[in-house]
Amino acid sequence: MRKPSIQCLPILALLLDVSSSADASSNYDDSKTNSQRLDLSHRRTTMKSEQKKSNMIKGAGDRQLVLQDVDVPARKSPPTVSKDDLKFPYKQDWKDRFLNPPSNSPTAAPSMSDAPTGAPITFPSDVPSVSSVPSGAPSSVASNSPSTGPSSSPTKTISYVPGKLTNSQNGMILSEGLQSRIIARADQKVRFKDGSFSQEVFHQEPDGSAVFADPDTGGWTYVSNSEQFRGNGGVGAIVFDKDGEVVDYKNLLRGTSRNCSGGKTPWNTWVSCEEWREGKIWQIDPQGIRSPEVTSLSPAFGDFESFAYDVRDFEKPRFFVTEDNRQGALRRFTPTNPNWDDPWTILHGDGTLEYLVLVPLGGGRDDTVGAYYWTTDLNIARANAEFFYRYTEGLDVYDNEMFVVSKTQKSLFILDLDGNTYRRFDTDFGLFDGQPDQMKRLIKNGPSNVEFSSTFDAKEAEEEPLLYFCEDSGEENGIHARDANNWFYTILESNNGSRETSGLAFSPDGKHMYFSYQFQGIIFDVWREDGLPFYGKTLDVHYHAQQGR
Repeated sequence: MRKPSIQCLPILALLLDVSSSADASSNYDDSKTNSQRLDLSHRRTTMKSEQKKSNMIKGAGDRQLVLQDVDVPARKSPPTVSKDDLKFPYKQDWKDRFLNPPSNSPTAAPSMSDAPTGAPITFPSDVPSVSSVPSGAPSSVASNSPSTGPSSSPTKTISYVPGKLTNSQNGMILSEGLQSRIIARADQKVRFKDGSFSQEVFHQEPDGSAVFADPDTGGWTYVSNSEQFRGNGGVGAIVFDKDGEVVDYKNLLRGTSRNCSGGKTPWNTWVSCEEWREGKIWQIDPQGIRSPEVTSLSPAFGDFESFAYDVRDFEKPRFFVTEDNRQGALRRFTPTNPNWDDPWTILHGDGTLEYLVLVPLGGGRDDTVGAYYWTTDLNIARANAEFFYRYTEGLDVYDNEMFVVSKTQKSLFILDLDGNTYRRFDTDFGLFDGQPDQMKRLIKNGPSNVEFSSTFDAKEAEEEPLLYFCEDSGEENGIHARDANNWFYTILESNNGSRETSGLAFSPDGKHMYFSYQFQGIIFDVWREDGLPFYGKTLDVHYHAQQGR
């Protein structure tokens, strides 16, 4: 469970390969960018594997760890389903179904218009809490009245230089060619395009976020969790028109606590996870048409963190959630009869909940590789999680691989969803070290968050794609990026280094980068002066780099 001084941030998940490295290259003039680049190969950890293992086992006491012998099945090829086949969210009849749900749809959650008087129902729990970590005192930030958004007429002349920090504004330093504005502040009403203001003030402690396109208006909605506790959390939404101007702000969920992260569903709804011992997992309609509902992913309480899915097989879609506590077993939900005609109901019907159990090679002598299986016995999974992957946060699925971050053990686990095997990588310096070949696969071959217009050809413009992320590191708070050659760039950072960034997301056209200073409760809109989109993507893995958690 996260204390108020620690936040959950969406950042990069990369592979660490201590056995190989590659020559890095860049399209930018070395005299301009080498000082900003950070080749982390010299920061490889020297920690011995035996010491690492002792740190993992420390505190286990005399408890017997339950392991099972597992036969690793032969790798099989799953049915090929592209994201283009997920037609239901993008067709007009999807909205009709959304506006007129079937009569047997689950009971709606508490009203969005009237906030409950306190937190949701209470239930005793023996899950221990973690100690808080103090954060630096914030400094003042400029007001949210400045510049308008980007020009609607981009050119092919690139003025954006990632990593060349030259532009100081709004309490931060940005890379050359970037501009910014503040679009929302905690406890203040949100100003709209026409000069009017929202009826409600913007929520405190914005955290996990995502952007959802509105095909009817050409605009989009930035959905943002609030990590306030004692029933003061929830989910809010800032609505933009097709020009990227703010036209509305509304609350989508009230009365919950510590809504940390979550994730998007394949049918374009938001899953919000409460990260406290009595937390639930909610499905949220970004447009506010359907009332939020507690999902079948959380029949019992927990410190829930992140959500991801694997829907390559429509007959057996899988949904995953991490739990951020010492015995937080990663869970998998398989719906019994998924109704793709009304996908909302898939997360609220009957299904099977299973939990992850890791089986290291050689019975634990080498914990960097092994097999895994799923069990319905939560006690077995909790003991295994405490021993091998406690306090998991970040979670994402890319093709047949699932990325999971264990923050206290400084580990990134990559699970082969088809072969039932896993690999573990150290993340002692954050999730920054990565094998260039893997970077190229993630950046150049993966699905992008940005759909570029025909007026911009990145290859013609000689611009390399970047993988963007933000991290709560205590020292490097800001927005960072890596290219396919594993070069590191700081895109922007706080003037005093104390502000902690979260909620990184891009507009559907890629021209707006949104993020927040969580504890100051500020939402920023950043764009390129040349009017071009941010050529790149994000991988939704969250990570805290502080020690002592």
